[in-house]
Amino acid sequence: MSLCGGASWCERATPVLADRLLAIARAPISVGSLTFLAGIALVIGVEIVVLGYSKSSLYRLLHPTKSTRADIVWFAVTILGLQSIVIAVSSFGLTTLGSHLAKAYLGFRVLSKIEAPVLQGVVYLVVSDFMTYWVHRGRHAFGWWWEFHKHHHSATEFNAITTSRFHPLDGVAIVLSTVVPVQLLGGTYGESLLVLVPFAVHAGLTHSMLPWRWGWFGRYVIYSPVGHRIHHSALPEHKDKNFGALFPVWDWIFGTYYKGDAINEDVGVEDNYQNTRGLLFDLTESMRRAWRSLASGGPRKSGSPYARSM
Repeated sequence: MSLCGGASWCERATPVLADRLLAIARAPISVGSLTFLAGIALVIGVEIVVLGYSKSSLYRLLHPTKSTRADIVWFAVTILGLQSIVIAVSSFGLTTLGSHLAKAYLGFRVLSKIEAPVLQGVVYLVVSDFMTYWVHRGRHAFGWWWEFHKHHHSATEFNAITTSRFHPLDGVAIVLSTVVPVQLLGGTYGESLLVLVPFAVHAGLTHSMLPWRWGWFGRYVIYSPVGHRIHHSALPEHKDKNFGALFPVWDWIFGTYYKGDAINEDVGVEDNYQNTRGLLFDLTESMRRAWRSLASGGPRKSGSPYARSM
């Protein structure tokens, strides 16, 4: 008897998932994972030099709180290449099927039309970061999505690996909302080592407690560690600010850049119920709250960033 019960979408997604599992079994640690590890290791080394061992991510990882234990779990999932599998299973194969169909029928690979590799890379970074900015705003603006994304924001301390912390259904929503533009964009520039290593370093830096603001460069060119830490702040003046992943320009253009001088020394959310009763509770409670928010039909709060921009 088929595990899919005759459902055609399941039968089409299953071979793709099986191939992915076989690939992981043959090479548990991919090149991408190794470059990510190298980037995080570099950030931790910088932390030890600048902040000292007792304030570094290494110290927190060796003396983990309940919040850091969750980070470690998701970091292991990422390094082992299981993130896409977790997301696919959580969506009952819909993300895999959606990506397969979009690639088959919408894979126009716009980037392949650009012959100059450098220009191709610039276009990839700008377009993908613009898309990431708006998806990130959606993750905060819609109540049901925020309940999933809150798992990332529920970290009560920053480690270089906090960047890996995610709720599987947050990942599902991201994939389903970006699958069409991603396949239209096409290209493989994002898999280049020239991109993977700097991205890993930047992701680690922006989830560290390094006190760097980078002056005008951090305000206008590339997000600094302090710039993204503000996004994780529970202070009222920091709420719904600094959504950009790499470039601050989108926050400046759409009015979500924090222009004040207050810098948070702590991270988290004001109504944090997580990191106390175990990871399974955190994930299932997020689902319960997301369903309640969806059933109520309202945004996370009045004056959501989407409402202000429309």
